Amino acid sequence: MNPAKKIHEDAMIIDNACPMAVLDQFHDHFIKGGVTAVAATVGYGMANIGTFDFTMKNLGKWFDKFRNPEKNLIHVTSRDDLHKAKKEGKLGIIFHFQGTTPFENDINTVELFYRMGVRVVQLSYNDKDLVGCGCAVETDTGLTKFGGEVISEMNRLGIVIDCAHTGFKTSLDAISASQSPVIISHGNAKSVCNNDRNCEDELIRAIAKNGGVIGFNGFPGFVSKKNKPTLGDLLDHVDHMVKIAGVEHVCVGMDYFEYQAGATDDNTADVVYDFLLDSGAWNKKEYPAPPWHYPQGIEMPDTFDNLTLGLYDRGYSEDEIKGILGMNIIRIFDRVWK
Repeated sequence: MNPAKKIHEDAMIIDNACPMAVLDQFHDHFIKGGVTAVAATVGYGMANIGTFDFTMKNLGKWFDKFRNPEKNLIHVTSRDDLHKAKKEGKLGIIFHFQGTTPFENDINTVELFYRMGVRVVQLSYNDKDLVGCGCAVETDTGLTKFGGEVISEMNRLGIVIDCAHTGFKTSLDAISASQSPVIISHGNAKSVCNNDRNCEDELIRAIAKNGGVIGFNGFPGFVSKKNKPTLGDLLDHVDHMVKIAGVEHVCVGMDYFEYQAGATDDNTADVVYDFLLDSGAWNKKEYPAPPWHYPQGIEMPDTFDNLTLGLYDRGYSEDEIKGILGMNIIRIFDRVWK
């Protein structure tokens, strides 16, 4: 057996950002690709859908899926759930917020969502919100007083703090304020691809020094300036982050997207793109127009094994690959989750 294939089969594989999980028809693609669990986007940082009411109803839909044994899903709230998903060949679902707007202005909602099973929360989504600033805000004024309260509450409960899409100053403030490691679930290196959505080397180092991890992201505009980036282009981000942060601080955050090429048609993607631009959630500078082709060779989650092969071909050891694929983020879960 090819050594990379054996590593892939044995590994606990966690994709730390997965909007595509909303599409039931792709769950089996992740299972076929050998993925143990995904951080499914269940709460949004956009004003029109980032409400408490919308999010609660969305969670209700997920619990309905968990009750259906034919869905082959496991709601992950502990490491034991990850092992169960791996053993049973099911797909673990980690509830992940891409923004704190579902909390609205009530600190008590943080515990409510924790009790509903939310285990990873991203502070901001590109724009300014009640906790701080996103990465697309021209002047990042940093973490707010309410943001500090939210971080303290997430520390108390055992929710992982995520600074993907979050502004540079707000992220550094969050790292300073948190008693637990802070992660960037899906964010590439700005030194490799100059996009404001990507992370400065200083921030990557700060995350690593704090004990956190940075997940590399497959969204094409964040990988390279090409319309169709390659797996090699994505691995260049991995190599750079490993070089400046250490291999133990890198993880997977592919950000497979329900409107990417291969998941929807071009006309639908165009409509969604216009909506996201009009809403202010996205802008043309950071987000190129569709179709969005993920790196060649790992365009869809059923080809996840090619990522392992790519890491192996780049010279990473078995332990390093298993760390990147899952054990590095599991180390964070072990420390943060209660």
